[in-house]
Amino acid sequence: MISGTSDVPDRPRRQCPACMRTLVVDGSNFHKDAMAADGYTRKCADCRNEAERLRARLEAPYRARVRRERRAERRAYFESIGRYDAA
Repeated sequence: MISGTSDVPDRPRRQCPACMRTLVVDGSNFHKDAMAADGYTRKCADCRNEAERLRARLEAPYRARVRRERRAERRAYFESIGRYDAA
């Protein structure tokens, strides 16, 4: 055996297209994705988490409006069938 070589291959690495960091492809750096060939997303977990936080902040007013509307619809329905008793 030649000294300095190993039969164990290096762990696969991938460059995140968003932050341009090169990371080891595993569950701690990339999210799982069953549709991807290797089973992991293209963007790193940090970039995907940040994008999700931004999306949640931008959608917060819309989601609050939808919640209020659905609550009003349910209340009206239960009042119409006599199953709602206001405290």
